[in-house]
Amino acid sequence: MEDRLELKRDLGLFDATMIVIGNVVGMGIFITTGLLAQELPHPLYIIAIWIIGGFLTLAGALTYSELASALPHAGGDYNYLKAAYGPWAGFLLGWISFFVINPGSIAALSVGAVKYLSFYFPIFKEIIQEKLMAISMVLLLSTINYLGVKAGSKTQNFLTMVKLLTIIGLIALGFTIGKGSWHHFTVFSTRDFKVTNLLGTAMIAVIFTYSGWFASAYMGSEIKNPKTNLPLSFIIGTLVAMILYCTLNSIYIYALPVEEMTGVVNIGEKAASVLFGPVPATLISLLICLAILGTLNSTILTAPRMYYAMAKDGLFVGMMTRVHPKYRTPHVSISLQAALSCVLIVLGTFNQLLTYVVFAILLSSIASGIALFTLRLRRPDLRPDYRTWGYPYTPVIFILAYIWIAIQILFGKPLESLIGIGIVLTGIPFYIYWKRHTLSL
Repeated sequence: MEDRLELKRDLGLFDATMIVIGNVVGMGIFITTGLLAQELPHPLYIIAIWIIGGFLTLAGALTYSELASALPHAGGDYNYLKAAYGPWAGFLLGWISFFVINPGSIAALSVGAVKYLSFYFPIFKEIIQEKLMAISMVLLLSTINYLGVKAGSKTQNFLTMVKLLTIIGLIALGFTIGKGSWHHFTVFSTRDFKVTNLLGTAMIAVIFTYSGWFASAYMGSEIKNPKTNLPLSFIIGTLVAMILYCTLNSIYIYALPVEEMTGVVNIGEKAASVLFGPVPATLISLLICLAILGTLNSTILTAPRMYYAMAKDGLFVGMMTRVHPKYRTPHVSISLQAALSCVLIVLGTFNQLLTYVVFAILLSSIASGIALFTLRLRRPDLRPDYRTWGYPYTPVIFILAYIWIAIQILFGKPLESLIGIGIVLTGIPFYIYWKRHTLSL
């Protein structure tokens, strides 16, 4: 009975957009700028790199929008790769997503959230308490998402709205009563700089801070009017993130001249301390914790839909096709993802695993971008409600930007990149097995 149930379309445009914003606006924006200042000696260059990164991300959102409109099903880019290149391509993405990317991200995010909570509760600084609290966090959010897509979405909406309102309040108060200076926008370092640095290694950090803009695609089978609402959620979510990121960086510069922010990891906390004094820095810790929780819940909510889609195609554990008869969620996928995430928290190996697969993640994004051209040629039967604006230039810009970043990572970390590809390739024998035998447990 469970196997014949389908996911229920309960989510609207607002819900889908909150998933995107919640996934994108995470910890990165509060720690990245100080590192960028090491390579970008002028405040206007710092603003410029976030604008450029935003437009490159928007190019990706516009590209994926047509794919999502053409294939509005659970699983997101698993469907795009499968349709463009064959089931093997979608499977390899799903394989690495289930065993490394998603549980590794969930483990890293939960531990990160606990580290910021320890600012208020020092007991969590102990390694055992930290791990127990991180596991509890994963189990709690997984249970909420187990109990219904609406429950998970409402949690996401709450976390994202609180995060957005707090960021907006910080920006508004910073510019009105904060002890900053507009003079900082005209003060720059005398360090050597080339404009090409804007597209160098600094851009890698910016692009990764913008990552997550297609998170709602995994919920394609649970979003109302998905052919329209999925593209809109990508585009609106990306634009909101772009505005927030550029404005937050303006606040950082208003608080600190470039030389004083250079190399500072906790740039959000330092800027708040300068603007408002030492006490509001605790607010930044809470804000970062909320940002992490929003990204954590978004991952727990969306990722199991990929495993569900794979299992429905007979390419993964058969029980993952099951939809709960009462809650109408892929409860087995959610449960197995939670269990694997908790194992990684205990083992503490997730950061190294994520380092290994960064290159593979980029390759899958490039392949998804190329899939747009492939599907236009091979699948004229697909009738998306949305067509990529600026085609073919928009997807070409997105693809070339990601290829450039992939090359930078490959030459910067060749061993880790090759190990990542090796981890992906371990899925091939399992693909052959599932292709020949539909596994049902």
